[in-house]
Amino acid sequence: MKRILQSAALSTAFAFCAVSLPAFASEQDWSADQQAIVDLLSNGPVGIETDFEAWASEYHEDWTVWFAGQAEARAKAPHMQLVRDYIEGGARVVSYEADFADITVLGDTALARFNATESLMEADGSPRTVRYAGTDYLVRVDGAWKVRATTVAFLPADDAEE
Repeated sequence: MKRILQSAALSTAFAFCAVSLPAFASEQDWSADQQAIVDLLSNGPVGIETDFEAWASEYHEDWTVWFAGQAEARAKAPHMQLVRDYIEGGARVVSYEADFADITVLGDTALARFNATESLMEADGSPRTVRYAGTDYLVRVDGAWKVRATTVAFLPADDAEE
């Protein structure tokens, strides 16, 4: 009887956890809107060396980014200029990978939570890996998803893949 109660308690605990944890969906589980958002966000900054404007156009004209620990969010124009200067200075994006925790769509707004790894090559030829947890708030503009706001929390350096 004790073993049956323990099994029932474990089954209940697993069922509770399965319902309460966010869904880690595979590509085939995404709705059409979620897949459109995955497609938009999955390349990250890959290709900005050759088509910076195309990359920047994925962000809403009023986009802001906030980095955990900073006093205030950064507006689109100054952030894009910093990125442009970095790339024009000789740095390049080697690869980008995003692992999506979830994407919630509510009409013409959405929230995407993910962890990302950017592999970069600095202008001096040294490699750099940046790992962060991100949240993007998106809006649909003229039928297309645009990133409206981003939050970034850098993950500990000792977790980075070198």
